[in-house]
Amino acid sequence: MKHLLFFSFILILLSCSNTYNEYQSVNDLKWYKNDIKTFDVSIEKSGEYDLFFEFRHVTGYPFKQINIEITHISPSRKEYFTEREIPVADNQNNYIGEVAGQLWDIESLISEKTFLEKGQHSFKISHLMSSDPVILVVDIGLKIKKAN
Repeated sequence: MKHLLFFSFILILLSCSNTYNEYQSVNDLKWYKNDIKTFDVSIEKSGEYDLFFEFRHVTGYPFKQINIEITHISPSRKEYFTEREIPVADNQNNYIGEVAGQLWDIESLISEKTFLEKGQHSFKISHLMSSDPVILVVDIGLKIKKAN
């Protein structure tokens, strides 16, 4: 019983460190350019946050990277655009990230200590790859954590 309580306490502490974390699925393992993933995030307290792009793919993903565009619309309706090249494989073509069976998870910091005002934010993520669709993609995710 003590172990169960301790484990529950640890899980609660870990979950408090994330302000926001959501994945959105890609249909039939094909991510099309017009399949823009939208994440609506409520920020309870203005401050500095770290933003992470999360990418889940299966073995066989044919590229060494995924090129993305992120549009951030703040509560004051200001728009910010960011393009990133997120590595998926190293120079020896070995996938990077965490693996479970054939499923690979990558978490990549896209913005560090970014000031986010209190209120409703919208983040839209699309791919910028020349191939359309990008195949063997499972999920696209966004994680926001309070910066240290």
